[in-house]
Amino acid sequence: MASYEQTFLEQLTNIHGVDFTTWQGWEQLMAWVKRQSWREEFFGGEKIPARLLYPQTLCEELSRYLGG
Repeated sequence: MASYEQTFLEQLTNIHGVDFTTWQGWEQLMAWVKRQSWREEFFGGEKIPARLLYPQTLCEELSRYLGG
């Protein structure tokens, strides 16, 4: 993942010390997303879209969605 995405997501989520492109990072980032009021809009009405089951894709789409 590009370092700007990592930095952007760390600052936004306040989750530090984990690489969001790993499964551990994916779990923490997904848990954070699920607590947000806009999660249904981000997920497009699905529980968790299949495309977001990949750590890199979640990082890229979340950064794009949040304007990073």
